[in-house]
Amino acid sequence: MALVLAAVVVGALLTTRTVGKARVLERSLDLLEVEQLGRAFSDKVSLANSAMLAGGRTLSQDTALARQRFLDTAERLRARLSAPEDQTLVDAVWSAEQAHEAALHALQEMPEGREQTAARERLARTHVQVREAQARLEGEVHSRLTRAHQAALEADRWELGLLLLASSLGVAVAAALAWVLHRQLHPLKREAVASAHRFQALVEGVRDYALVLLDARGRVASWNPGAERIKGWTEAEILGRPASLFYTSEEAAAGQAERDLARALNEGRLHSEGWRQRKDGSRFWAEMSITALRDEAGAPQGFAVVTRDITEQRRTERMQELLAEAGRVFHQSLDPDLTVAELARLLVPEVADGCILYLLTPAGELRPRAVTHVRPEREASLWESLRRFPPRPGTSPHIWEVMRTGRSRLDVDASRPELERAADNSQHRVLIERLGVGSSLVVPVRVGSRTLGVFVLMTARGHRLFTQGDQVLVEELAGRAALALENTRLLREAREAVDLIAVTAHDLGNPLHALQLLLNRVRRAQAAGQGEVVRQGLMAASGQAERLGQLLHDLLDLSRLSSDTQVLDTTPVDLGELTREVVDRFAESAAQAGCTLTLEAEAGQVGQWDRIRLDRVVTNLVSNALKFGRGHPVKVRVTALDAEHARLVVRDEGVGIAPDAQRRVFERFEREPTMKIEPGYGLGLYIVRQLVDAHGGTIRVESMPGQGATFTVDLPRVPRSVEEAARAEPVSIQ
Repeated sequence: MALVLAAVVVGALLTTRTVGKARVLERSLDLLEVEQLGRAFSDKVSLANSAMLAGGRTLSQDTALARQRFLDTAERLRARLSAPEDQTLVDAVWSAEQAHEAALHALQEMPEGREQTAARERLARTHVQVREAQARLEGEVHSRLTRAHQAALEADRWELGLLLLASSLGVAVAAALAWVLHRQLHPLKREAVASAHRFQALVEGVRDYALVLLDARGRVASWNPGAERIKGWTEAEILGRPASLFYTSEEAAAGQAERDLARALNEGRLHSEGWRQRKDGSRFWAEMSITALRDEAGAPQGFAVVTRDITEQRRTERMQELLAEAGRVFHQSLDPDLTVAELARLLVPEVADGCILYLLTPAGELRPRAVTHVRPEREASLWESLRRFPPRPGTSPHIWEVMRTGRSRLDVDASRPELERAADNSQHRVLIERLGVGSSLVVPVRVGSRTLGVFVLMTARGHRLFTQGDQVLVEELAGRAALALENTRLLREAREAVDLIAVTAHDLGNPLHALQLLLNRVRRAQAAGQGEVVRQGLMAASGQAERLGQLLHDLLDLSRLSSDTQVLDTTPVDLGELTREVVDRFAESAAQAGCTLTLEAEAGQVGQWDRIRLDRVVTNLVSNALKFGRGHPVKVRVTALDAEHARLVVRDEGVGIAPDAQRRVFERFEREPTMKIEPGYGLGLYIVRQLVDAHGGTIRVESMPGQGATFTVDLPRVPRSVEEAARAEPVSIQ
């Protein structure tokens, strides 16, 4: 009988504890519903503010869903909180929200002026009233939770007393006590089981929130299906694991989880937002509430953690902010380099971990204009990879496919074999692997039917993956960037056109006036029978006419370059023979200038070039050498640089160019002081550089003042644009 009595008493103790825990958990769910009521009102206010900023036309539609959630939550609270004072508090929150809704619609319909200011003040007052009513309701529910917890502890004490009393009664009253306990505890047990089942059903029905209970050491003690859906772990996998598992690796290593639990323990409750990590390593932006649980003596018992995934909500907000910031950058900046650099800064790290912006050159090459990465060491790897292995159709098919089709390419999960196939060699493969690309997005920068370049964005392996929303955002930003670059180009061309008109009017006037004076002088000398003066005047007039012809040729080339109508007509051309023809044409001019003009040309320097444009390059370089190397030897040399390139070198021993001026001599209308001793317009070297660039070549100058100048031109035997056109396969656009 004693054993039976002890068993019954222990069963009663366990049953009462279960009932108390169930009541505590039900009060916790009540508190969760009150907090959800506040979040629904906050969502409504945020959406209303956004709608009002957009003009207010879609206010009702934008806030309908959030307001309905608010009303539904209020109805559930009415059903759960049956006490009259609780009903009064719920009604107060509901009434305050109705007043806020009326004030919001009144503000929407109110015209600008004092009435609108008063309406805004009424709206602010109703907003405060809703918050105050909600705070009172939350305080009441929280106090009920505390009382329920204390009641459970009180029940435990009573059960302990009952156990001692039952033990002291002895065997004499064992049968009667067992019967009484059976009659009284059976209904309680049935109620406790039913209550536990109801609570379990409610918790399992919450799919949008992760409800987690931690023990006092911060280890998982309870796990609901919502937590499994959001974070990926099953209950069997996660029970007993530390809470730091949900934090990112960087925050976990820094002890952020322990600091959050310590703050919740000190403050009672902690609300925060931040990146959290799922089982598969992906990240999401979470809204969290951590509540410290204590016993009646104040000793820590554990923590209740409520987590919600708000990644999409935050992404929508950041999209709006990014578009607004991009609009400001594009409208304020007229510098293309500053525009693309600012855009890359906006995209990293908000959208991607790394970003490369390629722009198409006149030679048909893709060159990086902006490169950035959240990690400096990986940004250095990006620059090294681009410098050593520039994108070519054979090694970067995805990029060139986007360039040809004008369609974005999204690789949500970039596989390693695919990345390795894009490498030129083992060294390039090491650089790509060092970047750790997990997801990639290639978006064209397109204006009308022209593709100006591409954005290449990437995320780190094990981090978040790109989505269709990211693609839409980057496409919108790329379109705006393309328009900004196009507007900058048009503005630059307009300014260049104005400069061209001014220079043309000035530089055509000078030789025309000189030619007119010379002809008048020749006419007077002829009338006076001065034959030598006539001959000298005609020679000077011929020089002025040649100067006019040179200027007209330069202006025609400049017009074509400025309007992007310079199209190469490539045919097999022997650079040595072409240079020899130019040198022969300048033989008389060299003799007049007192220069010894010599040519050294290796045979067989043949390439696919535009003969007329290449003739223009050689002519301008030789003409400059004779002009500024007057009285000194001029040497021209044609050699093979390698199997794929030919080299042209023009060397004079004239006045030379200062080191700080050597970069500027290739700019339009640019003439250094040492060069102004000879007549000219500052167009020849600019046109040479543009024509060399169009062939995919390079030009550089080496010079010291007083020691002459050496201009070196390296030309690919097959320009990149011609090579790509020959290799390109037709793309069908459906």
